[in-house]
Amino acid sequence: MIEKMITLEPIPEKIPAGVLVSPKCLEIREIPQWPLADYGDLDMVLIKVAACGVCGSDFRYYVGENPWAQHTLGRFVPNAPNIVLGHEYAGTVVAVLDKRNEHMLGKRVAPVCSKVCGACTDCRTGRSRLCEKTVHMGHGQGWGNQSYFPGAYSHYAPAWGASCYEIADHVSFEEAAMMDILAVCVHVAEQGAIQPGRPILTIGAGPAGNGVAQVALAMGASNAGLLDRSQVAVEIAKKQGIGYVVDNSNMSREEIAAALSVLAPQGFGSVFDTVGTAESLAVGIASLGKAATLVNLAVHDEEIPLNFLRLGSERRIVTSCNFEFGDYPKALSWLEAGRLKVKEWMTPTTLQELPGLFDQITSNPAEKGVFKLVVNPWI
Repeated sequence: MIEKMITLEPIPEKIPAGVLVSPKCLEIREIPQWPLADYGDLDMVLIKVAACGVCGSDFRYYVGENPWAQHTLGRFVPNAPNIVLGHEYAGTVVAVLDKRNEHMLGKRVAPVCSKVCGACTDCRTGRSRLCEKTVHMGHGQGWGNQSYFPGAYSHYAPAWGASCYEIADHVSFEEAAMMDILAVCVHVAEQGAIQPGRPILTIGAGPAGNGVAQVALAMGASNAGLLDRSQVAVEIAKKQGIGYVVDNSNMSREEIAAALSVLAPQGFGSVFDTVGTAESLAVGIASLGKAATLVNLAVHDEEIPLNFLRLGSERRIVTSCNFEFGDYPKALSWLEAGRLKVKEWMTPTTLQELPGLFDQITSNPAEKGVFKLVVNPWI
């Protein structure tokens, strides 16, 4: 309850929030302030949200998928009603439960959006990203029964003090709100076993593909190829100058292969598939060099035939989900140092615009017209 919190400023009892009531029903509602004291975790703090990114997984939740469960648990789990979406956020700490976190009040932070149990086999063996007891912002995961499940499409959002990272003054809240996807990109690149001196390929040049390309270059890849049919994604990648960009909107598979062979005549050392279709898998495997790794970032529930001969010469396919917590400070240090660039990604929006945008974008995802929506909940 509010009276149990140590606060920096008056905290309202009700707040506006973007609530996923049910599939394809996103509503802006006035909901009760988050009952931090009722969650049973003294480390919880309250963030006054300054910016929240719209993740591609949010659109999947909107249409009825549960990408967290599909990637982490390997199965479909129905979504609870009344999830407040939003897990890519940054803001100011305005309330805490424990005096040990009182020093955080007023700090500009980028919070890690989840907390693992720390006790299961996965957590104890360095695989905490696969913890089945994860409590997750914006996903409805791990909170038990709630009237509204916490997320950051809202004026305020909970976080855990131990995993709130203070951000440098020169980093904007909007840039800091990209930290979740950047940490994911670090883990994805690690899964792809970047080989210094070899080029990499991302199939899909959206935020995940773009971010992975930047991280791979920071890890020593010789060059990055980015393949996409979205004009927005292609133009942003070209503007950033982060790699060899191929617009495949009107290309056959043979023409794509010819274009990519210019950059990697012997194949790529790592290929990252952010699309997850039979076609993208075929293009990805055809692009793999010897002893190379293909990482699938978009697990879908569908059967895809595979000729195992195409994986000869020690080629391999892996998936990737979430990130390890050591990936987060690494990504933040690269963002603060200017090695990761996200300013070109962002299109600002408001809470009130979200329902219409979600309907429009999921109705015709190929023509969504924006690269990365960032919500300012206060306008």
